[in-house]
Formats: sequence, structure tokens, C-alpha cells
Amino acid sequence: METNLLNPQTILYKVDPLMENYFQAAIRPKSNDLVLEKRSENISEMNKFIWQKRMDRPYTYTDIYLGFQVSVPQENIYKIQTLSSNLISGHEVVSVASNIFFKYALNDTAASIQTTLIYKKTGNLTIEPTIGSLLNVLSIASCFLKFLPASLILDVPACYWLFNYLFDIMTSVIWFCYLLAMYCIFDVAFNGLPSSRTSSTSIIPIEFASSWDLRVQFYPLTIIIVLPTLPFVYLITKIFKSDLLCGLSVLFILIILHMISIIVPIVMSFVSNKFIQKLIYWLFNIISPTINAQAIATYILAQQSTFCQIFIHTDFSFFTPIGNDTIEWNWVVLILHIIILLLVLITIDSGLLKFSCLTHPLEFDENMLDNDVLEERHRILSLNYSATNKSLLDTDTNEEEHETDHLTVHDLVKRFPGRNVFAVNHLTFGAKRGEAFGLLGYNGAGKTTTFRILVGDELATQGTAYIDGQNVRRHLKSMRQLGYCPQQNCSMDFLTVQNGLYLLARIRGVTFSRIHLVVEKISSLFLLDPFLNNYIHQLSGGTKRRLHAALALIGPPLVAILDEPTTGVDPNARQQMQEIFLNAVRARLTIILTSHSMDECERVCNRLGIMFNGQLVCLGTIQHLKSKFGQGYTIEIKVHSTSNDVNATTIQNVQSFLLSQTQLNVEIKELSYSTGSFQVKQGTPADLFELLEQNKQYLNIETYTISQTTLEQIFLSFGKQVNDTLQ
Repeated sequence: METNLLNPQTILYKVDPLMENYFQAAIRPKSNDLVLEKRSENISEMNKFIWQKRMDRPYTYTDIYLGFQVSVPQENIYKIQTLSSNLISGHEVVSVASNIFFKYALNDTAASIQTTLIYKKTGNLTIEPTIGSLLNVLSIASCFLKFLPASLILDVPACYWLFNYLFDIMTSVIWFCYLLAMYCIFDVAFNGLPSSRTSSTSIIPIEFASSWDLRVQFYPLTIIIVLPTLPFVYLITKIFKSDLLCGLSVLFILIILHMISIIVPIVMSFVSNKFIQKLIYWLFNIISPTINAQAIATYILAQQSTFCQIFIHTDFSFFTPIGNDTIEWNWVVLILHIIILLLVLITIDSGLLKFSCLTHPLEFDENMLDNDVLEERHRILSLNYSATNKSLLDTDTNEEEHETDHLTVHDLVKRFPGRNVFAVNHLTFGAKRGEAFGLLGYNGAGKTTTFRILVGDELATQGTAYIDGQNVRRHLKSMRQLGYCPQQNCSMDFLTVQNGLYLLARIRGVTFSRIHLVVEKISSLFLLDPFLNNYIHQLSGGTKRRLHAALALIGPPLVAILDEPTTGVDPNARQQMQEIFLNAVRARLTIILTSHSMDECERVCNRLGIMFNGQLVCLGTIQHLKSKFGQGYTIEIKVHSTSNDVNATTIQNVQSFLLSQTQLNVEIKELSYSTGSFQVKQGTPADLFELLEQNKQYLNIETYTISQTTLEQIFLSFGKQVNDTLQ
């Protein structure tokens, strides 16, 4: 266990003298700023001390305090009490504890053991389920005040939509009862009870001449219209991305269908051919679920009216198509509408039914890929996900777990309608547990589109992705393992910061007993404490980015996708956010990061990939990319400049000298009056230092630096390909 991976500032400890040598050995090697503070109080008092420290400095969330109370082992019983002020990396204290007792057991301070926690979802065989545990489960759903999130516990889209469907049916029944109750209350208040009213309408032989009678009979029948209309509306929502546009479009479509249901019988009354009548009738009833349901409700109302019955049994064609000989088929069509529409909906969300916009697919030649990208592609495509739903956390060994990809992008393709190029072009890569994978690229390279496909905002034209071995299109549970900080801030204007944190924590399944502590910790980590009671739309741009990063990491998930999370954030907060990301990676979370800050990527990411035209053009660790794509070394030279000395050596002399060293293959990058930047493609740093030192006085060199090619220079070199392609 290396404590420099924890980066704590202070370790408080109370250790028995017999164990102190082993404790000191367990926390080595120490970082330079590590403070060891020996305490006399017990672990509870240490906790109060640390809490007070955090209250005194509420916004320094990178300050990490660890506490240890170590007693002498009694026979085979080893006891240690620990605490940590850090929410993400706090579990690492277990490694320190195991190291202490391992050294003690072997009586060797040089001995060491590496401990990694593996969390498994196992049932409790000793505690019976209680009402309290049931309420904890229901509390996850209470954030929406509906049963929908509870369906996320079940792992297939069918459960999600069935729970939606049942809840919306119950909501409709409650709403219709409310409308009927309100109408009856106001009708009685203004007109009195129906039995006490004058029989002014008795001369009209229609049972529903009174609006009271009509509403009392009609409102219970509206559930018939609701049953097929709901899945029909669910399918319509798949077409739109804007909530406002979708709501207005659904309303407009339902109004149009209702008008058609009124116009069609009138048109049919002018058609004398029985076959054409029935053809028109069944055509609209089969195509439109609402028209068929309205026909059934109308038939039931007509059956209760003597006046309507007289016309049903006449030859008047207005009522001919709907009678006892057709109503059974209307019920069959209604049931088929419900079943078929729900099946289509579930099939789409399961990834079994896709609507491709490819009429002439573009060819993909994988041999054009870089060797590292091609090797990664073959590795991912060789994995077999068809027969496994086994979670990564179910593995038995640390080695297997570390080698398993938490996120796998499998031959992902996206092409938007009307475009001749792919936004994402057969993208394939994997990110392992505890890895920060940087996905870089110019604007329009396909990074955000890839992320939107991973979280379900976009449908892939081809391919899919897996989180912990589960297909994101077929397993809703995989989405619970995914945190997402989008490039554009989400619209949550009517929530406060605290409401937003509680909402996401409950969706992630944080238990009721822990949710307050989790929200409190995460808000402190991301400097959100002063804004907890502010509405989200009142926050500044940088504060909104911190909030979205906090929402992505709360829980925490297995995989966090961060799309430019520090854009618009001040330098101090950006540095502290990067520290949180590093702690998350050390706690074995998987992070996918995209950023236009090369320094941020170098600090946070273990591995990088640069995208161009929807595909990776390079892949590997930062040092590997520098070694492979870096063009040697960069030399920056400044010469002495004296305006009165006409014989002083200028930068042009240095230029001529370096160009004469043909074995170095020197290129000029930038020149000014007294400074120059040169790219050296051959040679070693030792050779370059020796050459410049020997000729320093001759060339009148004041200062010079030799550096390896930076990540930004590599990124810009691929940018030239973009410009060449556009030209």
C-alpha cells in the first residue's frame, strides 16, 4: 500500500507501542507533505476532531484526514478502527490495516501485502425482510412521486414500459374521477340536485339530453380510450428530442385523430356501397388506436340510449357499420393495438429493432487504422458478450477484475439522415476498471455523439456498447451504473441544487439512511454548499459545471462519462475537480474524459485516444503517443542581442548551424529577432546537449531548452489532417 496514492495531508493515529513500528512501516513511503499526528484520544474523539477541521475549512475538499486506532492482537483476533474524511478513497484505509497486521504476523517490517476490496451483491440469509427495508426501496421511487424508477430494479425494458403503462393508467383514472367530481360539485352548487330540477327536457326523447347524465356515463368509459392511446403516444415520443415539441405534437395529433373520428361517419353516410363503408371504417379503426377506442365507447353509450337504438336498427347508413356484428372485432383490434404497440416499443428499446438511414453504406477498411487502434479493435471484437451477463463484480480474482473492461464500445456506427459521412465510424475501444480514458478530438470529431449513444440519447446505426458486460440497449440496470456529465447543461430550472443531488442519489439507489450523508459529502467536495438552496438556473456557468460533475459521480457509478466537465470553471476549482477525478480513479472507478485542455488530460488520464472523422487515429498511454508520434525533440534557443554590436551573432547564424547538422534532420518551427524554435527529428537529448554546450559561446547563445514533443503538439499534428481534408 503506497500512501502517496492516497495523497492525505494528515494521518491521526493512536497505536499500541508494540504495534507502532509495524504501523510506521505500513504507511511508507510517505509523501513530502504527509503529516503524522499521534493522538491520545480514541477513534470517536478523532472523528469529532476531523469533523471540526472540516467545518473550519469547509471548501478545501482535497484535504484528506485518515484516523487509526490500533490495539495489540489477542490470539487470532486482529482489531483496528479506522476513519477517513474522503468519500471516494476512504476504503483504502483497509489496505493500511491489512499491511499492519501482515507485518506483525510475519514479524517483518519489510513485508507487504496489497489489498483490494471487491464488492459483491449478495443476499442476506439471516435478516428477514421488514417494512422498513420495503420503504427504503420505495424511497428511491419517491423522488418522482411515481412508481416508474422502481422498475429500474428489474433489468429489461419490458418492465420499464409496463410499469410506466400501469402507472399512467392509474393516473388517468384518478384524473377522470377528479374531473367528474369537480363537475358534479359545481353542477350541484349552481343547478341543484338532478332529482330536484324541472323536467324541461322531457319532451326530448334522448336519455343524455342532460349534460349531467352524459358526463356520468361517459367519464368511466374514457379508460377504454386510454388503454390503446398510451402505447401509441409512447411510440410518438421516440420521434422527437425536444420535450416541448413532442408535447405539442402529441396534442396536435390526438386532436386531428379526434376530428377524423367525427368526419369519417359523416363521409360514410354519403356512401351507399356497403363494402366501401366497411373498408373505410376498418381502415381508420386499424390504423388509429384512438378512433377504434372511441368507436367502442360510442357503441356502449349508444346501447344505453333508446333513441340511438331506434336508429341502429334502421337502414340509415350513419350507424350501419357499428353494431352487434362488429363490436367484437373492435375489442379484438383494441387488444391487438395494446399488445403490438407495447411489443414494438420494447423491441426498439431492446435494440432488436433499428431504423437505419443507410441506403448506400460507406465502406470501412480497417487496414487503414493505426496499429494500436487496430489491435484494440480486434481485442474488443473477439470478446463474446452473447452468452454472458455476468457482472464484473462477480469475478473471484483481482487479476481477472483488473483485466476486464468496465466499458466496451463495440463497432459503433452513427450516421444522421441526409449526410454522406459517418458521425461515428466503426468506433471500437474498451476502458478497464480504475482507468481514466481520455477521448480527444477537434469539434465535430464525434466525441459527444458517441457519449449520447452510450447514455441512450441517440440510437446507434450499428453496433452497441457494454457496461460491466451488459448491453446498454437491452439492460436498463446498466444505465444505473453510468454517470454522465453532458457537454450542455441539463434543464432543471425548477429544482434547487440540493433537490438535484437528492434526486440523482435516489435514482442511483442510495439507501434512505445514507442519502443525507452522501449529498452532504458530494456537495462539500464540489464547493456547492453555499448554493444548496439556490435554484439551478440561478447558478453561474462554472458552478453549473461543478454541479453536473457532482451528479455524474454521486452514488458512485461504475463508469463516469465526463464531457468537458471543467469548461468555464475557474483555475482553483478546476484543479480541485481534477483531484477528485484522480481520487475516483484510485478508488477503481472508470472515467471517460473529453477535454480541450491537454494539461488536464495529461494529469488525469492513464490512456488517450484521438478521434478524427468518427474514428480513432491513435491510441495508447501518453508516453507511448509521445514516443510514437512525437517528432524527436524541440529546441528553443535565445541568443544575446546587442543593438550596438554589429558583429553579434544573430538567430540566423544558429539556424544555419543547426541546418548544417544533417544527421539531426532539423526543421525550423518559429524564428524571431533573438529567439528560435527548432524541431529535431533525429538524435538523443545527450547528443543535443553536447552539441549546444560545445558551441554555446561561438553561437552567442544566452539560454536554450530541449524538450520532448508535448501532447498538444501531437494533437495539432493530427489537426493538419483535418485542414488538408477540408481543403
